[in-house]
Amino acid sequence: MTVDREKIRQKLQFMRQELRELKKFQGMDLSQFQSNSLYEAAATRMLQVTIEAMLDICAHIISREGWGLPKSYVETVELAARNGLIPQQLEDTCKAMARFRNRVVHLYDEVDAAEIWNIIQNHLEDFRPIMAAVIRRYLS
Repeated sequence: MTVDREKIRQKLQFMRQELRELKKFQGMDLSQFQSNSLYEAAATRMLQVTIEAMLDICAHIISREGWGLPKSYVETVELAARNGLIPQQLEDTCKAMARFRNRVVHLYDEVDAAEIWNIIQNHLEDFRPIMAAVIRRYLS
């Protein structure tokens, strides 16, 4: 089965849009970010779905390439890295993203505004090399 390039394009475009929206929070200091609970809620959801889109791309490619059957998002990252889809040096970062997504979904009451704000300020660019690797390998 071949990889669905249109599906990958759509997911990448979705990620780009969410990252653009998240960047709007980068101009805020922590107290501004915490001043409105909707900021935290929106940013948390945007981070979650951006990570999910990245993991969906990986899962789709893993399935279509026949690289295995991951049982978790962390395993999805491991298989993607083992097969060169995710740059090896970003494997731990992507695993942390998968774990963060799981915390947001299942342990949402343990994620606070300061953590979300820190990710927005310091880690949005972590998505770029992963997106670039997918583009190079499947869309170029």
